Amino acid sequence: MSLSSTFARPLLIYDDKCYSCTKFARTASALSRGWIRTAGHYRSEEAKRAKEMIFPKGYDATRMFWLVNRSGAHGARSGLPPLAKEIVAGWFRGGRRNMDMFAPVCEYDGIAPSMSCYTPTNIFKRLAKMLSHGATFPFS
Repeated sequence: MSLSSTFARPLLIYDDKCYSCTKFARTASALSRGWIRTAGHYRSEEAKRAKEMIFPKGYDATRMFWLVNRSGAHGARSGLPPLAKEIVAGWFRGGRRNMDMFAPVCEYDGIAPSMSCYTPTNIFKRLAKMLSHGATFPFS
């Protein structure tokens, strides 16, 4: 089975340890009427299998969110146009909601526990990072 057919229905892989990232993934899935499947980088076996199939050994795919569809894996800034396209496609192909995700968790290594990942400052930092980084792994 080719990667294109495996990802005929798009998969959004996101940071499931981040509240704002989880909200982003849930919103994308809801806007697409469930067409876009979601899976967390850390807790989802589906995301782990997908990353093993797509990315080269040693590549840190957890640096950004990934939209994986028929054409390839699109990360962060490079994933926004395909994400918009898949949301619109979901309006016609969707119909069921995919809300079987884990509850959002906020974890920071080495940072004071009182610091929250969904403060306006941290949301802005994540947004700026997403807009300044991007990558694409096309399927042949």
